[in-house]
Amino acid sequence: MPKFKKLIPAVAAFSLLFNAIPFVAAQQAPSGSGLSISPTISQYTIKQGGSQSLTITLKNVTVDAVVAKGEVDDFKADNLTGNPQIITNSNQTSPNSIKPFVNNLDDVPLAKGQQKQVIIGLDIPKNTPAGAYYGVIRYRAIPKNLAQSGPGQVALTASVGTIVLITVPGNIRTQVHVDGLQVYRGARSGTLFVKTPNKVGIKITNFGNGFIQPFGDIEIHDMFNKSVANFPFNNPKQLGNILPNSSRTFTHNFSGVHKIGRYTVLASVSYGNGGQVLTLQKTFWYIPVWLIIIIVIILAGLFYLAYRSWRAYKRSQRHGRR
Repeated sequence: MPKFKKLIPAVAAFSLLFNAIPFVAAQQAPSGSGLSISPTISQYTIKQGGSQSLTITLKNVTVDAVVAKGEVDDFKADNLTGNPQIITNSNQTSPNSIKPFVNNLDDVPLAKGQQKQVIIGLDIPKNTPAGAYYGVIRYRAIPKNLAQSGPGQVALTASVGTIVLITVPGNIRTQVHVDGLQVYRGARSGTLFVKTPNKVGIKITNFGNGFIQPFGDIEIHDMFNKSVANFPFNNPKQLGNILPNSSRTFTHNFSGVHKIGRYTVLASVSYGNGGQVLTLQKTFWYIPVWLIIIIVIILAGLFYLAYRSWRAYKRSQRHGRR
């Protein structure tokens, strides 16, 4: 089955799910100021002019009273694992920011061990273009005495956040590029392994304006076409997303390669409603070090015997001419 890369444009509206990445950007404060937050991710589809309420639970997990101060931060994907990277530059604005949509983000006082539910409004203006919007609502735990003493005080505080993903329906453009299939031993990819490989990875780029949720299956066959491993591509319980204009490499650990020989990886990848299926193939060899050493010794021995035979032949020719 040939490997191929395919660029597929289509128009589709699809659900808004993202891999649940617990967001914690925390530094432990000297006083132990800290929070816990749930959920770690929230996802919505909201029409232009529509509204939704985001309910989160904050808990003070420290020994002191704190004030949880909220803020909204943009983030971007790392173009590898899909993990979010907060944009710390206040002058840099993301075109996919949820900042204009968030309201009622007030400070939340919390006594020691206290837990509160906080309701935050999400309002989508009528002129908002269709597409994907995302950000993180983050709370910092400020010791209560410092929060009341004014802006002149500085404290090292912990922060936690929940990722918010919003799809504004309409003209959602889907444009996907599958960049290929790789086989790894640890962090090294290749086609010849002297130790058993243990991971496969598929890189996908999203050139569209919505979230992409790839899914599918991966199967590994030995040289006799016997299946040695079979597992789903992407986590079927919580499908990971690819943000607009970003790439993500989905990696999966596997086992089952024990015998010497050639193996073939077959991957079927789809997205959206599953109408398009991309098939990829990768071949690799597993030849352990001890076998390579034996092969080298045998080849060296054959070369030596051939050389000795050639020398003996040359000597016999010289003697024959005499």
